[in-house]
Amino acid sequence: MAQYSPPSRNYPQELPDYWKFKDGTIRTDLQTLTNTQLRALGWHGPITMPQDIPGTSYFTHNFTWNSETVSFDVEEVDQYEKQKRIDYKRFWNELINGTGAYQKIKDSAKTSLEVNTVVTEFIALLSDAKTGNANVEKIQEVLTEILSSVTFTASELTEIQNLFVSSGMFAVYTLT
Repeated sequence: MAQYSPPSRNYPQELPDYWKFKDGTIRTDLQTLTNTQLRALGWHGPITMPQDIPGTSYFTHNFTWNSETVSFDVEEVDQYEKQKRIDYKRFWNELINGTGAYQKIKDSAKTSLEVNTVVTEFIALLSDAKTGNANVEKIQEVLTEILSSVTFTASELTEIQNLFVSSGMFAVYTLT
């Protein structure tokens, strides 16, 4: 649903059913008005909300409401902050409950000592990361080894890429 900043220029919100203006006027029809009519009453919008700003996400950017410009200021966070924002628990839970990539990793680990060793190390590194002790360089190294040792289908690679996006891993790690 579209978000609008009220005449006070406060944080965007859905248009209310009831609004009392500073002059005492009450409107109960804001949701039926056009954007032009809303602007004439001092409402600003529709506002592009942070989740709709292309090329940004919570994992890579901060969003601050700017009442002067009636828009969000967007600032990329530093590498350390990106690392802190990764949701390793979500990555792990979605991986093990996924449709195919995890099963492929398990099957490969059963038949290859090399894959088994690397997967065991990956699991240990993820356990540390879930408790706030991520060894970023080592995790990247092991991810690269897994991707070069296991033959994933396009569907399985897409699944892993989606996990990277949903958990924020994409902000720090690569799949190449």
